Amino acid sequence: MANFVIIRSMKVNRSILPSGRIGLAVSGGSDSVALAFLLTKGGKKKNVAKRFVILHVDHGLRKESKEEYRFVRTLAKRLGIPFKGTHAKVVKHTGESLEMAARRVRLAFFAKCVKELKLDAIATGHHMDDVAETFLMKLRRASLCGIREKSEVGVIRFVRPLLGCRDAELKDYLRKYGEEWREDVSNDDTSIERNRVRHEIIPFLEKTLDRHLVEHLFRVSGRI
Repeated sequence: MANFVIIRSMKVNRSILPSGRIGLAVSGGSDSVALAFLLTKGGKKKNVAKRFVILHVDHGLRKESKEEYRFVRTLAKRLGIPFKGTHAKVVKHTGESLEMAARRVRLAFFAKCVKELKLDAIATGHHMDDVAETFLMKLRRASLCGIREKSEVGVIRFVRPLLGCRDAELKDYLRKYGEEWREDVSNDDTSIERNRVRHEIIPFLEKTLDRHLVEHLFRVSGRI
């Protein structure tokens, strides 16, 4: 059971949300599911159907993807929020990795949603652990640009209200209310750089150097 003090201490920055309509990028993972619940207060917030719409992309890259699509669609129905999903076909261009190709497909879908649904922004579930991982990955390339609370890609305006939250806190939040999420098994593949940083490098540094490493990296990267 989650500690209520921990849940209350999560720094969800609602101030960066525009006043208009917002798309919630929900993959079905714990971070994006928590995003949907935190911003809509479990569907109990007034006018959620007018304010938010849940967006989901089935990349068709894993056998679980169709079930994840149904899970997110059901979640939207439970929360009383419109759902807009797509079953995409990811085809790599020359020189692209599979991850970059999938990102390109997502951005194209989001751009279409921004225009068709008249969205002012799309909120994602990026959190503090993502910031720390990105910081270390960028540091290796002699670049310290990381994840920002706001950014723009073409016509898409992204906002990330959960950057002050730890991944474990978001999972605890969902457990507290008996909510489920879907785990992407590809996130366990440590041949992928981010997964290696997440599952091997950061835990090692937290154990041997500083258990508050993620929070320190978050501060150094200029998030707070």
